[in-house]
Amino acid sequence: MELLVAVYSLYVLSLIILSTTLNLIICYIIISKIKAIEMPHLFILSISISDILHTSIGLVSELCVLHGATTLKKSYTCIGASFLTYSFTVSNIMQMVMISIVRVIALKFPIFYFNNCKKMKFRLGSLFLCYFYGFLWPAFPLLGWSTYEIDLDKRRCSLDWNLTKSNSFTYLMFAFIFCYIFPAIVLVWSLNVTKKTVDEQRETSFRKNRPNEQMEILEKVYLKIFLCSAIAYFLIWTPYASATLLSIFRIKTPSVIFTFCALFAKSSAISNALVNCYMNKSFQVHLNEIRVFSCFIRENRVAPRITNASVTEETQA
Repeated sequence: MELLVAVYSLYVLSLIILSTTLNLIICYIIISKIKAIEMPHLFILSISISDILHTSIGLVSELCVLHGATTLKKSYTCIGASFLTYSFTVSNIMQMVMISIVRVIALKFPIFYFNNCKKMKFRLGSLFLCYFYGFLWPAFPLLGWSTYEIDLDKRRCSLDWNLTKSNSFTYLMFAFIFCYIFPAIVLVWSLNVTKKTVDEQRETSFRKNRPNEQMEILEKVYLKIFLCSAIAYFLIWTPYASATLLSIFRIKTPSVIFTFCALFAKSSAISNALVNCYMNKSFQVHLNEIRVFSCFIRENRVAPRITNASVTEETQA
């Protein structure tokens, strides 16, 4: 048992350090190096800050519970950590959905995109909607629609998977639909539309005869990064969503397996940072200037054709 606790603590501590380090680097690059307020950068910066708070509050609280520094039962610290973790997770997912929709608009309706989506009011309004949506669903249990209870493996506070309140089932079903299925559907839809649009535009005579291929390079990067983000979303969240859904229908999941699913879901705090640092050429250019990271970046990943102006929007959220 002591060995399991030690491994558990080491994994959680590693996530905290890795997530905080990578996301702080992304914040530093956007603020100090790129110095742009384009919508992709704004959302990436927002997600990085949310991920730092997510791991700092949620995972640190979990370590405190694990080592007896705080209790689970009726603990405001535990419930508060669960609320904030839930809120930041949903808001981050919705930011991913929002930026994917904006990409579809940029490809399908470029005039509307340049006339409206690039305005600061639209960017801040979109970000506000994501956070409003993200904090709305976690607030319902505090207002009486369901409640926060001890998680199934008794290591953290979470939603009422054991259905201790009569209205918990309806809340969990709606939350599952609007916080998991709905974002997943939109991500798959936008990926499909983006791929089809890029393929169609590539076949037009304008794209075949244009003097430079800069936009085609960027579109390939968009598709590659977006595909990885969508796959990461499903891989990370599906095990936890499946385990909790089974518990709602009284199908018990072994505590060890549920703990693994919960911890695996928390790795979403580093997935966005890893995708940006490893696949985004805009970030690679600046990471290459940091000596400790330069040896991990292959030279062929930084394309010479892409200038500072062209990489301004080559980011993903």
